[in-house]
Amino acid sequence: MEGKIDKLAFRFFKLFARYESTLKERGYFKEQSGKIIVDWDRFANEVVGPNFFNDLDGKAESAKYILENPPMKQKVNSQGKIEWVEVSNNDCSVQALFGHLRRIRNNLFHGAKFNETYFRPKRSEILLRKGLDILEHYRDWLEEEKKMWLNH
Repeated sequence: MEGKIDKLAFRFFKLFARYESTLKERGYFKEQSGKIIVDWDRFANEVVGPNFFNDLDGKAESAKYILENPPMKQKVNSQGKIEWVEVSNNDCSVQALFGHLRRIRNNLFHGAKFNETYFRPKRSEILLRKGLDILEHYRDWLEEEKKMWLNH
């Protein structure tokens, strides 16, 4: 199973990185204390929009799954230990959806979900597959933006 999840994680990371690069190239970023922060909320609002369920067609189920079963996040408890906590599933906005996609990436990238073995591998696989469905659906925007950028 880990080989299959590794391949999904690689595809997810690669596509996510393309999004971040394209978003920065197209001005979807903010500067905060000298750091560049990709403005995913602006992208979600301006490019994807509030009617994303209709736009996703057959992949709307993936968005619904992620919104109803968001990836957990880590927090520091009162004893100074890091623990996993549930994330509210009350927000069904496009900003929440893309926030959850970022958390999927962050949980994997920062090692919280993977430390030589996957934490809850079945759930990790589902989240990666559903996240890829959404990112791949909007891939055409990446291609169009890249063409525009190269032609300038």
